[in-house]
Amino acid sequence: MTAFSPKTYQSQVLDSIEAYFRACHELPSPSVAYTATTERLWGRGLSYNPLAGFPPDMPYFCLRVPTGGGKTWLAAKSVQLANTHLLRSERSVILWLVPSKPIREQTLRALRDRNHPYHTALREAGPVTVLDLDEAKSLTRATLDTTTTVIVATRQAFQVEEEECRKVYQSSGALMHHFEHLSSIQRAELLTEGSGAERTVPCSLANVLRLRRPFVIVDEAHNSRTELAFEMLARFRPSGVMELTATPDLERTPSNVLHSVSAAELKAEEMIKLPVVLETEPNWQQCLADAIGRREALHQLAEDERRGGAAYLRPIVLIQSEPRRSGVETLDFARVRTELIANHRIPAEEIVIATGDERGLEKVEADYRLGIRDPACPVKFVITQRALAEGWDCPFAYILVSMASLSSATAVEQLLGRVLRQPEATHRRNRALNQSYAFVVSRNFAETAGALRDRLVAGAGFERREVAEFVTAARQEQGRIDLEGHAGRVVVRPVAITLSEKPDLKSVPKPVRDKLSWDGKLNT
Repeated sequence: MTAFSPKTYQSQVLDSIEAYFRACHELPSPSVAYTATTERLWGRGLSYNPLAGFPPDMPYFCLRVPTGGGKTWLAAKSVQLANTHLLRSERSVILWLVPSKPIREQTLRALRDRNHPYHTALREAGPVTVLDLDEAKSLTRATLDTTTTVIVATRQAFQVEEEECRKVYQSSGALMHHFEHLSSIQRAELLTEGSGAERTVPCSLANVLRLRRPFVIVDEAHNSRTELAFEMLARFRPSGVMELTATPDLERTPSNVLHSVSAAELKAEEMIKLPVVLETEPNWQQCLADAIGRREALHQLAEDERRGGAAYLRPIVLIQSEPRRSGVETLDFARVRTELIANHRIPAEEIVIATGDERGLEKVEADYRLGIRDPACPVKFVITQRALAEGWDCPFAYILVSMASLSSATAVEQLLGRVLRQPEATHRRNRALNQSYAFVVSRNFAETAGALRDRLVAGAGFERREVAEFVTAARQEQGRIDLEGHAGRVVVRPVAITLSEKPDLKSVPKPVRDKLSWDGKLNT
């Protein structure tokens, strides 16, 4: 893998983290340090939101990074900063929490791969040991004393009501040596079982973590805002909590956003493909045909650039099919696949099905050294419903085709994230290869454009003020009715209509009403 060079905004995020860690030692408390750091960084000191049930000396902060911004690399790089500037120790325990099992496996592979940028970033903390939760249940004291130990687990793994995870809180003979020669103060901090004369201290992984006070990294933190999630974290007496998310909670249980990255910064650094060029078509077969035509055009541009020395690129279409329903004909994966093969002569080997039951992508990853990005891999179309939501990434994905309604917010957000990422984070010579594309089966362009913008804000972490110019119309005639669009990109020319009487503007939908004006003198 080629050497990784951090983007400017990533270096700025790391500078903000270091500044906050330093301030935690220079000022009376993490709350004072947070307000002072945000004042120095952004010219406005933000109020600190403490976490109930946690030690008052525990730093708690959040990094807001939109989809495609490299949150995992930032997290790995932050470990060295935590050791050096917050914990002031050569080694530490890092509890790295992820939202799902696929993300856990993906993160473990990358952190353990000596050729991966994530591992390289992590190694800046010195000798490291990366473990999953099962491996951690036999963790030795020698490992903790000689390396920075990173335990990657799902958040659900520590919930006591999960039977398979109760071993985290149960005594284990393999962990007994961690509890030898403890002081009375240390023992007083441990979790106990039973009551009265039968009260005991289990030699559990949970108590090992309480002794070591792990620094906690919470990936996709917007999924961890429940009271139960915070109670779980508090059990381990963390030395600090760092959240990473595109969409931090700012209301119910507000996160302390230390640094916020904009989508414009990602675009400027060539990390994501913007704008998203949207086209709607009520006929699903025509919509699919239009997407195929776009893919062929992009493929030709990519081949032209490759002959000029550019990196290999095979644009891929992600197709979100409809789920099957008993007794109802839907645009499910089988029907879409048949359309591709029968009507468009797409070879079967160029199509992969990725649903809950059909796991074609796993076979691709096994058959080709570089997976779907391998030049020998023929795949150009991936048909899914929601199976690409987590644990799969391919910057070759350029086109999203949605046979289903964009009202399925979560699925659309996650699929959009796949087409936004820029291959190799490198600008291409042709403008068309620096954009993403969405084809949606719909009769209402303006409504669909609005829904797409909403998903970019709610799920991908874009700012509302910047999102208008990041979704544009493929067809000029559709752009003219996109009243929420960017004025500099699609010109909406005023039209004067003479009426016999004043219209009832209150009966007009607000998005349209805001674009209308009534001249009582001219009756227009």
